[in-house]
Amino acid sequence: MNRRTFHQILGSASALAMIQPMSLFSARSKAMDRIGMSTVNFRNRFAGTKSDSHPSASGREMTLLEVPEFFADRFQLHNVEFWSKHFANLEVAYLTELKAAIAKSKSTLINIQCDEKIDLGSSDLTKRRESLNTAQIWLDVANFMGAGGIRFNPGKGDPALAIDSFKILNQSAKRYGIKLMSENHFGMEMDTDVHLKIVEEVGENMYTLPDFGNYSEEARFESLKAILPYAYQVSAKTIEFDKQGNHVSFDFDKCMQLAVDSGFKGIFSVEQWSKKPTGLSDDKIADWMIEHVKPYCL
Repeated sequence: MNRRTFHQILGSASALAMIQPMSLFSARSKAMDRIGMSTVNFRNRFAGTKSDSHPSASGREMTLLEVPEFFADRFQLHNVEFWSKHFANLEVAYLTELKAAIAKSKSTLINIQCDEKIDLGSSDLTKRRESLNTAQIWLDVANFMGAGGIRFNPGKGDPALAIDSFKILNQSAKRYGIKLMSENHFGMEMDTDVHLKIVEEVGENMYTLPDFGNYSEEARFESLKAILPYAYQVSAKTIEFDKQGNHVSFDFDKCMQLAVDSGFKGIFSVEQWSKKPTGLSDDKIADWMIEHVKPYCL
């Protein structure tokens, strides 16, 4: 599907797009208003992203349509973050159902983590154009869904070309009122100097999305210090846990304190990713993360 076709479909369904996510209720705690959760944390419950290496900790299978109510009822969380891999399709009827599910649970879609075939810095003009078209489609989806932000990876090509691509995308993002974010996510932006150059040169409405888990142990804290002041949202990620339920990969609380010290006042979205089975349920890991983030949000 190209962007023109997608835009025509959206235009024909403009009446359906009037459903808006409900605002946060004051009855919820102030701390919980600053905590969100990604569907990545439950990837092994989704048919398209489950792994055979994590057979025991995943629980029953679910779909994206169930997530807002599940997060609200089980975790009292109303800030939801959707992984692009968990969308069943991008048809208007389906997106409208998703939007209604978010509204019904009195929740907000804070971000779409876009992990599609996108290489914004590719020196191959055809690939770059295809990447921009795909990214523009996801920006249109984010706008239709009422998302607060969207995260794209710049890729592994030329930083100057990635900056030019982000500038193009930012025109739509600003028009839609959507924050554009780049995460430290294993491309050119793993170099903090490059990451900050992207944010600074793209300019207004372009932010970092610091991820606690994606740097090496040697680089983690200094790199986070560098990019946290430019953050709109933070991915409070964990990796491995021991059998007693303790996080053992790095000092999670130190990362949280770095965020606080940087002056960050936005939303911490909790997420866990490990190639190894933890032996813990996804729910228990989510509980651990929420309880460890909460004191820093008071």
